[in-house]
Amino acid sequence: MVEIVRNRFTDPLTGSFYDWQVNHSTENAFGKTRQITESANTAGTGLIKQQGDAAPLLVKVAGTILHLHQHQEFIRFWELCESQTVIFRDFTGDEYEVMITSYQPLRKRTIRNPRDFTNAPLWYWTYDLEMEVIRIIKGVWEGVTA
Repeated sequence: MVEIVRNRFTDPLTGSFYDWQVNHSTENAFGKTRQITESANTAGTGLIKQQGDAAPLLVKVAGTILHLHQHQEFIRFWELCESQTVIFRDFTGDEYEVMITSYQPLRKRTIRNPRDFTNAPLWYWTYDLEMEVIRIIKGVWEGVTA
């Protein structure tokens, strides 16, 4: 049987962490971009290319929240990012020091939420979450400047 690894937020100052009750279900392209501009020179010999710095690595995920506690924890870590960074570990074990730049929950009505009938009996949330990577701790992007 395969063990499900949960996404995790960690507060690096206190060591407290939150393992997500439900991992994200989708993610946007996860890569880096850089700008290349071209301009003509005065000699008329062709275009000159100039490369800009690479854009920051961004993590954009979306999913469903079925427990009020997960929504509250997302808000707590969002608030922490007002004054510090947090650690995000995804289900593959990759870890990043991040700033949460956007958390957009959308509450939806349902006939019954069996996962959290006590705290969210008739609703659940879908969300979009964006994080800017400050430092790559471990994973496939390790060794690349964030």
